[in-house]
Formats: sequence, structure tokens, C-alpha cells
Amino acid sequence: MTTCTRHRLICRLLATATLTTVLGGPQLALADGGGTFSLYDADRNGYLDQQEFVTFIASKRNRADVAEFWTFQRVDEDGDGRISEQELVRALLEDIKRKQQ
Repeated sequence: MTTCTRHRLICRLLATATLTTVLGGPQLALADGGGTFSLYDADRNGYLDQQEFVTFIASKRNRADVAEFWTFQRVDEDGDGRISEQELVRALLEDIKRKQQ
């Protein structure tokens, strides 16, 4: 297994675990190896556009902090107008750490 393939696998597993934990349990871990990112990536291009991100935000249980923390511009770290799985995972991990403080 190449380093790049291993990195993608680790990111997918981390994304699956994080999204499943944050969004409400194992029922969200569906096809594509258990990954939940694809639930929101409607056009299957590997990124969330603004509309797909809105769908993701609507699924969040704790909506009190959605407006302040979960903005498209904040999660889109590189400013390319789309959110990668890695960007979403980093935001989810940051959100978890923030809530634990």
C-alpha cells in the first residue's frame, strides 16, 4: 500500500468515525466502506459545495452554535469554494475539542 493510499484510508476511517459520532451513531455509516461524507456529497465529486454543506449543517443536532462556528468560509480552509473530506474532518475535530473545553 502506498503512502498516499494509506493516508486516504486513514482520512476516510477518521472521517467515518468522527461523522458517525458527531451526527448520531452507527445508522449513518452506510455504503462506501462505512463513510458518511458521501451522504452529503450528492454529486459524488469528492467535495461539498455550498448547497451540500447546507444539507450537512441541517443534520447537526446541536444547532445553537451552527451560525457562529459552522460557516462555509471557515470550513473551506483553502478558499477554493468547496469543502474536502479532510477539511470537514478537521472542522469536526475542532468542534469536538471546542465543546470539551
